[in-house]
Amino acid sequence: MSVLEVTRTVSVEVDELVGFDEIEEAAVAFARSAPGQLVGGIVESLTETLLEMVVGRRRHPTAPSDQLEAPWSCTRENCENRRGFRRRGFRSSDRKLQAVCGGVSFRTAQVECLRCGRRFAPVLGLLGLRPYQRRTDRLTGLTTALATEVAYGKAARFLSELTGMRVSPRTIRHDVITSAPDRLGSGVVEIPILLLDGTGERAGDMLRGTNLHLALGLVARRRRGRRVECSVKLLGATLDEKWDAMGRLLENVQPGLILLDGEGPISDMVAERFPDIPVQRCLWHLARGMAYTAWREGASKTLRGELRTLLSDLLADAHRQRDVPEAHTAYRELIDEMEARGVPRTARYLKTAETEVFTFIDHPDAGRLVFGDKGRPELATGVLERVMRELNRRTDVGVRWSIQGCRALLMLKLARKYHHTQWPWNHPATNPPKVRFRLVT
Repeated sequence: MSVLEVTRTVSVEVDELVGFDEIEEAAVAFARSAPGQLVGGIVESLTETLLEMVVGRRRHPTAPSDQLEAPWSCTRENCENRRGFRRRGFRSSDRKLQAVCGGVSFRTAQVECLRCGRRFAPVLGLLGLRPYQRRTDRLTGLTTALATEVAYGKAARFLSELTGMRVSPRTIRHDVITSAPDRLGSGVVEIPILLLDGTGERAGDMLRGTNLHLALGLVARRRRGRRVECSVKLLGATLDEKWDAMGRLLENVQPGLILLDGEGPISDMVAERFPDIPVQRCLWHLARGMAYTAWREGASKTLRGELRTLLSDLLADAHRQRDVPEAHTAYRELIDEMEARGVPRTARYLKTAETEVFTFIDHPDAGRLVFGDKGRPELATGVLERVMRELNRRTDVGVRWSIQGCRALLMLKLARKYHHTQWPWNHPATNPPKVRFRLVT
């Protein structure tokens, strides 16, 4: 098909001298309606050009024997004829679509198959439109992406204010629930660092809600100026399921190091699924857990501060000297000092974590998590903690979610955030573009 050019004239009428605000308002209203009208005009022009090439001009049809093979086929089952059609006018009502560019309306031309007598509109299939479709997939993806950031009602209001398209909150919620997967997983992945953690969500009938479990792969950490950028891959996400389900999702993942906060269920899953992979305890959680245990044991605020300082200095020395036996000796001396100062439960807490504290010295792969030269190790699940806070901000809206609704929203938000393959609205860019718009002056 040769290049088709569609030109429309823009007319601007000004009744009297007006302010800039009125001009701006009129321009915005025009910008909301003009793209949809242009798209409708393009569809009708494309349809007319295509039918002239295959079937012939109106009232001057091409003989069936001389017709080209059509780019469409008859829609009747077992017919699938591709040559021999005639025009049959237009459908009684225009086809209307809601799209990102606005409301689109166009006449639908029909043809008749001379073999079986079937009458249909070939352009709909060529445009990729489904039967009874009233909204484009791109608009559905836009509304769903907006709903992962703000409440459904607010998403509908923002969409109306910014684009003029009216989609109800109920419709947006329906799109989220019907398009979201139950869980997110990954295929065979070799990843330097595997981060595991969970957070609570206000969903379900239980008083304390339910658990969201996450697995992220930390690929790299780079400094750009004063900022640190992390390259992260989503490896798994489950809601209202035990850590065993996460273990099944990670069956084919091959990490070089696992970083966790020391929770029992996570450690049990890691020991079963990854028995030969080194494990590093999050040092921020280690210090926080030590202080919390000392508080539960009745230690004073001064003592808790001293213990955190001693632990921080110990880890900084181990990071600088890289001497594993000396680090373990200093660690056991700290445990003995805690017992001597009357906090035996805190001492037992540190003793339990000892095998996972100095992994960053034993295994060079852990060095990927050490960034900068601050004289102390930066081994923590901070990347994962920030993600969980972001998810909690979206769901903590003062109401209790259903398990289904919370799961659907979080799975879609995660899939979109990490460009996961299960995000259902991926639109690869065409290069070069087949359609070009420009203003003619």
